[in-house]
Amino acid sequence: LLLPLTAGAGTPTDYAYRYTLDTAGNSAAWRIELTPAVYAASTPAANLRDLVVVNAQGQEVPFAPLPAAPPRSHPFALRATLLPLPPGSAGSGTGVRVQRNSNGDIVIEQPEVPSAPTRPSQWLVDAQRRVSLDRIEIDPAALPVDSRFHLSVQASNDLQAWSERSQDTEIVSVKRGGDAVEQHTIALRGDAPARYYRLSLRQNDVAPWDSAQTPQVELRGSYADPLAERMAARHWLTLPAAPVAPVTSGGVDYDYALPAALPVEAVRVALGGDNTVARFSLRDHDEGNGRMLATITAVRIGTGADEDPATAFATTRVQHLRLHTDTPLSQPPSLQVAWRPDVFVFLAEGSGPYSLLAGSHAARRGDYPLEAALERLRPRDAGADWLPPLATLGAVSDAGGAAALLAPKAPFDWTRLLLWLVLIGGALAVTGMAWSLLRQSRREDDTH
Repeated sequence: LLLPLTAGAGTPTDYAYRYTLDTAGNSAAWRIELTPAVYAASTPAANLRDLVVVNAQGQEVPFAPLPAAPPRSHPFALRATLLPLPPGSAGSGTGVRVQRNSNGDIVIEQPEVPSAPTRPSQWLVDAQRRVSLDRIEIDPAALPVDSRFHLSVQASNDLQAWSERSQDTEIVSVKRGGDAVEQHTIALRGDAPARYYRLSLRQNDVAPWDSAQTPQVELRGSYADPLAERMAARHWLTLPAAPVAPVTSGGVDYDYALPAALPVEAVRVALGGDNTVARFSLRDHDEGNGRMLATITAVRIGTGADEDPATAFATTRVQHLRLHTDTPLSQPPSLQVAWRPDVFVFLAEGSGPYSLLAGSHAARRGDYPLEAALERLRPRDAGADWLPPLATLGAVSDAGGAAALLAPKAPFDWTRLLLWLVLIGGALAVTGMAWSLLRQSRREDDTH
């Protein structure tokens, strides 16, 4: 009954190592990025649950992985042109095709170019990337005096499926002497990002542009780039190959060792020779012939200044990796490994300085619902990408020492000794009873 209690709450001596935390400034919460040294100190079987933060009094404070945040939003502004759509591009069967090239740019194909300019009713604009537009501003220089018409806006990512973003916004440009009334901004709704936007005239309205004109517009909104953020957060390590491991089934194995079991999510193979190409299979080698992680084709032409793109896979905590190839190589390749550190957050409960305790065979931290606390701490003027300040890891020292990583010695089993005593006592009692009965039987025989 006491075992779960002792495993759930521990004292500083129940952990192997102590890292000082630099919390310069004043904050109610701090975040910590784990280093390879912390990963090496943590017991792999604990899955990072043998990490806690304590205050100056040695008391554990609320501490948990940082909740996943939405991708950061970046402001977006682009000056672009409105491309007029020829009549028939809306599906009237006249042969006009609107599609994208390999770069995603808009290509308008029509069987023949009309000899005279026509009056289009739709225009396309390319934002060059997926963005969430707040508004489209038409260049006032593109609006002659006494212009009045209505535009609706639809958005798409493939020029096939369209969603409504604005309905019948009135565009006005009226001037009389020194007085002027102008409305050339189209407000958009909807947060789903899109690359292409289509402006359509209301039926029976006429815009002041013909098919030979491409009015200028200003696109304003925001965009998120989660892939770029993920790549920017990666830490890269270059690992040399260990001595070649012989393979009886053919091919060559190259082994690589990381400083600790790190959360690896991408790799890149760097070949040693010039004008070389090879295909590799990458495996987790922590436990013998582990699972397959990726198949990689590496190319090096000339001096190899151009790097191959990284090969990504599901994040895996691993310390030993093995490359296998059937291609004979003059030099062993090096392996570039990308990993992203886990980020934790703690509340500054009690007084500092605070310390991170790492590595324990039995002690595990409790669960803390820090999402609610962080939401309360978020400044009113901060966006969804707000983060607590970073606490940097300082010097390391022993807390409980390496002994905290070892399983405790099993206590002496008194029940086994007691059982043997009972068995021996029972056997002696039976022997005594048998001896007593035997003596009594002999006396009776002598009497007779």
